[in-house]
Amino acid sequence: MRIGLAFRLFWAALFSREKATRLEKSLEGSSVADPSLPSSAQRKIETVGEAAKGSVPVKDQDSKSVRSSGARSDALTLLSTLQREARWVDLVQEPLDAYSDAQVGAAARDVLRDSRKVLDRLFAIEPILTDEEGEVVGVPENGSPTRFCVIGKADKKEGTLVHRGWQATRCQLPQWTGSQEDAMVLAPAQIETN
Repeated sequence: MRIGLAFRLFWAALFSREKATRLEKSLEGSSVADPSLPSSAQRKIETVGEAAKGSVPVKDQDSKSVRSSGARSDALTLLSTLQREARWVDLVQEPLDAYSDAQVGAAARDVLRDSRKVLDRLFAIEPILTDEEGEVVGVPENGSPTRFCVIGKADKKEGTLVHRGWQATRCQLPQWTGSQEDAMVLAPAQIETN
């Protein structure tokens, strides 16, 4: 559950400045009301922010010290693995303005291929439904809203599959064996000597 939430929050923050700002304020403990969310969902977001404050190492804004409750965060372990095996962080952090679309696409192809290998190995990701998108499928009567998102009239017995959904069939993250001092490091600085 935490990994799925971490992915959703990560991608939301990556592609939306507004959502990134709200998530950041939530993690800092500020109450951020979102009028588009029901109050129960808003409470869950606030709870996640409060839980995150004590569960992962965070840099204090007023000092250089790092607070932590212990082990390295699974999210950092995943990011580190994606960087080590797919150079994912390098691609995301690279300013792309100086490159043509063809150059970005060529670089992204390798990173995306290698990222998929990492995700397949760690999570064995599979579609929730095996039907093809665009096909008519039955709407599960008591299906979990986490598993099935009905768009349109909820009382319909069938609808057109817009997205098959994804689920992890396992979660096997590498275990952190480094020191607590290095728990926030995603990739080492590389220094070439002559």
